[in-house]
Amino acid sequence: MPKVGGVCNPDNKTRNFRFALLQGTFMRINLAFADSSTVLPAFIHKLTQSDIMVGLAGSMMTAGWMWPQLLISNLLEHRPRKMPFYALGMSVRVLAWLAIFFSTILIGEQNPMLLAACFLGFYFISSSAMGVSTLPYMDIVSKSIEPQERARFFSLRQLYGGFFAIWVGFLVRAVLGNEAEFTGILGRITQTFKTLTMYFISSICHVETDLGFPYNYAFLFICSVSAAFLSFVSFLGVREPIHPVQPTRQPMWQHLKQGPYFLRTDRNYRRFILFRVCAHFSGMASPFYIPYALKELGFSEATMGFFIVCSALSGVVSNTMWGYIGETHGVRWLLIITAGLMVLPPAIAFSSGLLPASLQMPAFFLIFTVGGVLANGMMVGFMAYMLNIAPPRSRPSYIGFMNTLLFPVGFAPVAGGMLAPHIGYRGLFAISVGICLAAFRIAMGLQEIMHENEMAETRDD
Repeated sequence: MPKVGGVCNPDNKTRNFRFALLQGTFMRINLAFADSSTVLPAFIHKLTQSDIMVGLAGSMMTAGWMWPQLLISNLLEHRPRKMPFYALGMSVRVLAWLAIFFSTILIGEQNPMLLAACFLGFYFISSSAMGVSTLPYMDIVSKSIEPQERARFFSLRQLYGGFFAIWVGFLVRAVLGNEAEFTGILGRITQTFKTLTMYFISSICHVETDLGFPYNYAFLFICSVSAAFLSFVSFLGVREPIHPVQPTRQPMWQHLKQGPYFLRTDRNYRRFILFRVCAHFSGMASPFYIPYALKELGFSEATMGFFIVCSALSGVVSNTMWGYIGETHGVRWLLIITAGLMVLPPAIAFSSGLLPASLQMPAFFLIFTVGGVLANGMMVGFMAYMLNIAPPRSRPSYIGFMNTLLFPVGFAPVAGGMLAPHIGYRGLFAISVGICLAAFRIAMGLQEIMHENEMAETRDD
């Protein structure tokens, strides 16, 4: 029987904070190489020329991440140790991205629709595996880091990862723009990695390649896999504290009844779910910024690297602000401010087509600059607020039910892809603006909540 309170060495808090921070940094790098708002929409659009397929790709991460969480919460809640489930989910995620890489280099341009289908299938498996690992990750972090420090933790996580994501953006620019100028020690490392990847692809496919399409994307995918693996290994260094849990696993039917109970009895829980519904629907236009820029404004693929740089740089600069706001004014204000910022990207995208050609590129830089600030603030606010409002002993069920309930709204970008041919990209951006305003109104009604008994348990570890 494990001892309640886990490892009592005070050094474990510092150790766990550092390893969790390292995990988050590598995860941020992983997501930058396969960015869901720039790299992946461009890849799918170039393969299929289909808005619906672009929307489906934009839905895969969110929908795949959400659907398994109610089942996983039932498997987790009575277990003192959650790390094995994290390891299982991350192992599958890494293997799925390896499958994406091999599909890309083996199928190539010979059968674009087959490659798109393989990509979407493995991407959904990867996202589902991330859903399996998310609940144990959140539970371990919540046991390792005190509630009042969580905003700072998630802010630093985004900050350090954002520094490296800036370099990733320049690399994406170089790879997709077919540029070969790399400088400095990072440049030499990158050039070496690029050469090895080209040699590997040539050996597998028995063709000479200069990393043209789709091999340039395959290079980004293998970089993403490497960062995901390092993220996985880093988190295994966390020494998981042991806290009181439910004595036995509940029958599934009893477990399912908890969700409606939370909805009936917790007004803040209902409002937060409604806020997240609006946030997801407001983001249905996000995957179409790049197709709009490529098809209607005439931008080149290489500009995506600069967009990633803008997003990462603004995110890095803003993280100090998010950590300060969360610690001094509460996590609730993070959500209110980010809800206010959500309206800017679709509004700017809507207006960009009316601007002179010389101002369209700066407008898109502004979209992704604000998007970087917004994404980091939303990540810090969502993660910290969700952990703070969840009852400690029922946290997996509380979070799992919420995310599973939101599974259908994960397909909001598909709805965007279906609407775009009929109302145009600008019509889609206008709808997004209206939903953002509704999200801001809902965010104003959220309350700041922190469980005192959880604070005591975390300090005792």
